[in-house]
Amino acid sequence: MIADAPVSVIGVGNPERRDDGIGVFLVDGLRDEVTRGAWDLGGRDVELVPAGPDSLLAAAHAADGRWVIIVDAARMGLEPGDCRVFGPAEVRLSLQGGGLSPHAADLGEALGLMDALGCARRVRIMGIEVEDLGEGHGLSARLAERVPEMRARIKEEVGLLP
Repeated sequence: MIADAPVSVIGVGNPERRDDGIGVFLVDGLRDEVTRGAWDLGGRDVELVPAGPDSLLAAAHAADGRWVIIVDAARMGLEPGDCRVFGPAEVRLSLQGGGLSPHAADLGEALGLMDALGCARRVRIMGIEVEDLGEGHGLSARLAERVPEMRARIKEEVGLLP
């Protein structure tokens, strides 16, 4: 794999369900950082995509030869705002057990499509533990206070990719 391969960070979730929108919220914030010059990508091709509930969009980016980091709300039994990064195989096992993402069916379908296209190996899923999935806009206080830490973690993950 060549150095500095293109990367897409796909923020998944429903911003009308409080913490469920964390993926979209974080990606929107990172886009703002790039616009303001607060995140220097060093010339790397990084596309920041607030996909809403559309996990399948990640498959299109992976099929295009890009590395993909899917950022999504998760239920992992951790503290709100804790992040874990998984490969597709780990996510499939968790989805079979009925856990991980509130978008389990869509995420499973997207991973299946990426498998069929032969591009799942270029995908990472960042699950972020959430607290409140009720109706309404805005993040819970516990999640909101950890936003800078979560953004930093996404940047770190982008930097770790080949």
